Amino acid sequence: MIRRISGEIIDVDAECAILKTPTGVAYEIQVGGYAVHELQALMGAREAVELHTHHYLEGNVATGQLLPRLVGFLSAEERAFFLSFIKVPGISPKSGVRAMSLPPLQIAEAIATANATLLTKLPGIGRKKAEQVISTLREEIAELHLTSPPDARQETTPLHGDVMAVLVGQLGYRTPEAENLVERAVASLGADAEAEAILQEVFRLTR
Repeated sequence: MIRRISGEIIDVDAECAILKTPTGVAYEIQVGGYAVHELQALMGAREAVELHTHHYLEGNVATGQLLPRLVGFLSAEERAFFLSFIKVPGISPKSGVRAMSLPPLQIAEAIATANATLLTKLPGIGRKKAEQVISTLREEIAELHLTSPPDARQETTPLHGDVMAVLVGQLGYRTPEAENLVERAVASLGADAEAEAILQEVFRLTR
């Protein structure tokens, strides 16, 4: 089993990243939509990137046509959440990674707070499946401590909305990617940071 892999990001599309190891081997790694922009920013940087991975076989067991696949995550916590997420009946590794349009820990937060509405925004997750995810994983998510404590969560402010408008409306970021970047910037600067400072931090994160 391949648990972690490090190397240079040489290509990224909407579903996969190509990571080239120091030995010259290039791996195709499936990634969630939440991670695409950050990995694109690292492409060509010639810096070693480490992804936490889940290895699985895709295909038909009966015919023996099985293909090895890798799913990559930006942290061990995100990988741990994914392994819990695909325990839900009907969610396979393939459909699970497709659903990761939001950061995994934000999805974990929605499960912990029984926010079915947010879960229905994920690709392939309808209302019934969202409720099933919550009922299946809510206790497990709490035990894994994958969510932020209440006093660590950042509240959305009008300033943050202004930053989102710039990122999505002017710079072409997708909403989930922009939300992820704003959350990271605010976590670094503090909830009272001005919009300009948040934007500068976002640009620093994506350099």
